[in-house]
Amino acid sequence: METTKNTMNASGRNPHGGTQKLGREIGGIVNDATDLMKDYGAQQLDSARATLAQAQAAVSDSAKRYARITDGYVHENPWMALGVAAAAGLLIGALLARR
Repeated sequence: METTKNTMNASGRNPHGGTQKLGREIGGIVNDATDLMKDYGAQQLDSARATLAQAQAAVSDSAKRYARITDGYVHENPWMALGVAAAAGLLIGALLARR
């Protein structure tokens, strides 16, 4: 064992040089992997944002369409709408009065 140390020291090589090099290479690989994960995360986030924007647009369009339909019905049948609103108010009032 002693002769191995003497031989390494005599040849001028650092026995930890390979370990340091390996550590730097592993550090580089970890940095590359981190960059890849950040890119992947950013792509997933962009995809989720696009999907959410599409869903929001669809819901908004549906709500606007139903609002127009309801507005048209109320203008065509004002007394029916008033009767439905009064009945709903009485029902809600009766339910709240029971508490």
